[in-house]
Amino acid sequence: MIFKIKYIYPFLSMLLLSLFSCSFETAATHRMDAELELASYIVENEIDVKPTASGLLFIKQRDGNGVTPLKDAKVAIHYTGMFLNGEVFDSSYDRGTPMVFQLSKNQVIKGLEEAVLMMDKGARARIVVPYYLAYGDRRVGPVPSYSNLVFDVELIDCQGTNDK
Repeated sequence: MIFKIKYIYPFLSMLLLSLFSCSFETAATHRMDAELELASYIVENEIDVKPTASGLLFIKQRDGNGVTPLKDAKVAIHYTGMFLNGEVFDSSYDRGTPMVFQLSKNQVIKGLEEAVLMMDKGARARIVVPYYLAYGDRRVGPVPSYSNLVFDVELIDCQGTNDK
């Protein structure tokens, strides 16, 4: 019996190590693929804005009225969420009602929250959100893991503001 256990433990250890190695390699491959896909999108669409420190691309399309939300403000936005190929996966416009949420409460993806904090009431922007500021390695609804996303966002209202 001791003889069998002596050889089973190393075998099980090697098996577990190889399984974990495969999952890490797969995650690294997915991350690399997502980063290459994003770089290609930026080049193909001639995006020339400087990314934020986090990597978000914020492309202002229309100025607002100068009233910006505080970091914990309650905000209302209209948005259309798309994959890099332009396919829409979600839209508040289609539902006919803006999405309302409170900032700094992890109610939306990090990239969307960061963008809203850069906007003033009435402003419109297109944001390109790297996968790690979106859903990361999780699949959520129709959005596969490691998906870079594009949002057209309009800040409709905010309660708790910095008046400029």
